Amino acid sequence: MAVFVISADTAAGCLTVTEKDGPSSYRRPVSVALGRGPLGVVQCGPGGVLFVAAAVCDEVLVAEVPAGCAVGGIRTGWAPRSLAPVPGTPYLLVANAGSDTVSVVDTAAARAVASVGVGREPGAMAVSSDGRTALVCERGAGAVTALDLVPLSQGRPEYVGVRWRTVLGPPHIQPRAIALCGAKAVVACTRRDNLPVLSAGDGALLASAELSVPGSAPAGIAVTGQDGFALVALERCGLLAVVDLLDWCVTRYIRVGRRPRHLAIDPDDGTVYCALAGDGRLAVLHLDGVDLSTTDGQPQLDTLATGARPSAVSVAHVNDCDANES
Repeated sequence: MAVFVISADTAAGCLTVTEKDGPSSYRRPVSVALGRGPLGVVQCGPGGVLFVAAAVCDEVLVAEVPAGCAVGGIRTGWAPRSLAPVPGTPYLLVANAGSDTVSVVDTAAARAVASVGVGREPGAMAVSSDGRTALVCERGAGAVTALDLVPLSQGRPEYVGVRWRTVLGPPHIQPRAIALCGAKAVVACTRRDNLPVLSAGDGALLASAELSVPGSAPAGIAVTGQDGFALVALERCGLLAVVDLLDWCVTRYIRVGRRPRHLAIDPDDGTVYCALAGDGRLAVLHLDGVDLSTTDGQPQLDTLATGARPSAVSVAHVNDCDANES
């Protein structure tokens, strides 16, 4: 199985594709010009196909690994900002910030098959592991909306609809990232010094995790797996906050570099990748043997070269035969 780390550079209009050669070893990165402001990138199912949100048009680009070259496009709403595969289905959700909609894309048919109206400027999304619920950050409305995805398992995408909507505060707080932790969701808002915790079932506010760094501008969230921690990128101070998901408190801060944004975790070995928009690199964080519940021990931190200002990062797993064919 070949593993690739892919970063999207919106300003430069390119992807950077780097093949992983071992736990801490990487091959020379390949830069692929796509244009049209690539903002997010995900893999849906096995194979070397990537889907790329092109923020300055109304398309999701289809690209191949390892070359990263665009091989097609799928028409969605205007200014797609975020992508989220739905587990157990061929569907991909696309948040269209310019159209205030979420498109449902059938990746097998390579076309959008439904559109759901949501609040202003939808962005980051999180989908439950059972594929039944999606949570959408409405960056321009200061809210989070839940979509009922049950119709997708029945092959009826046109019946996907809104289940609940929770307003977190004034629109200027800008919910920017969200992660599901079982039946709860933690939200990062640019202009809040805490992380609201919502019930995924009904949107009720259950708790909040306080950040001790004022004005830190939370920008990305990733959950570390089964050990009960979330990592939150604090863009203005160059830190990752480690949040204990049992009592919703910050246990430590880890310095990673300038303007950390989006996060991705390789599920095979737990390596954490963080886009550093201020350094033009990816932070690579190894958490093996580090007790995140305390401040004891320091994780190993490396960096990878990438585009001039990376905005998102993703990890793709491709069968060796598929990678060779590409």
